[in-house]
Amino acid sequence: MPAHASRGATAAHPRRGGDEGSTSMTAPQIPADHEAWRQGRWEEIAGTNGKGTVIAKAKINGRDPHTLPGLPGQWTTTETGALTVTAKAEDGVRANGEAVDGTTEVPSGSVLEFPGNLNGFAGGADGFYGVIVMDQSRVERSGLSGIDRFPYNPDWVFEGHYRAAPEGRRIEVERLTAPRSTEAILAPLDLVVTVHGTEYVLAVLEESPGQRLVIFTDETNGDSTPQIGRWLVLPLLEPGSAVTVDFNQATLSHHHLNPDVFVCPLSPPGNHLPMRIEVGERALIHSATG
Repeated sequence: MPAHASRGATAAHPRRGGDEGSTSMTAPQIPADHEAWRQGRWEEIAGTNGKGTVIAKAKINGRDPHTLPGLPGQWTTTETGALTVTAKAEDGVRANGEAVDGTTEVPSGSVLEFPGNLNGFAGGADGFYGVIVMDQSRVERSGLSGIDRFPYNPDWVFEGHYRAAPEGRRIEVERLTAPRSTEAILAPLDLVVTVHGTEYVLAVLEESPGQRLVIFTDETNGDSTPQIGRWLVLPLLEPGSAVTVDFNQATLSHHHLNPDVFVCPLSPPGNHLPMRIEVGERALIHSATG
């Protein structure tokens, strides 16, 4: 299914959270905490520095220079593990308000500026960094105006728990590069959850430090949800901890926002749920002018 919504999708105003999909008069009332989550989700995508504004990102490690597509500057790390950028004054690169002219060390958390009213951030430590560049006008230019969702359904909220995986476990997962590639991603935990009477064990990925992610597929993929599956973002808790598993919070992959930038992982082997999960996000909504 394409990342945009079909003509029958419920539309929303630009820069505001998308409405639910078609509902009936008997649809359950949306709880306040879920409504707050929806608004936070829209802000994560379309707000200032949201995922929908990202035009370039890179992981920087090692002494070989890295570049960001279409942007000036060369990035590398030093022998001591610091991040640096090399640019000429006329390139218009600024770090923490200071023009870069030569090679400049860029501390973690630095605010970056580039020509064309682009901004960015750098973060990381000990020779491993990430650089993200954003265009605050991109969401409006793309026509992204909301998210199409299935109606909220409280019957798709369950209590599960984390189970420790073998120490250092990594799972080979396909990634949405062109052409496709694979990567062994850290998977420190399993999520154990009973869904409508059947227990399932889903691998939890930690693609980025501090992010717990279940990427799953189900029987809606390819018709009413994207073929590549959806995400559940889960809390940072210890093995054995109880976890609320709310499929109403199933989200679209960031890949739909910018496939050239977000080359997200696909579902690990075994993370398929043999049922139609008709809750959560279905598609992005784009206005006719986008």
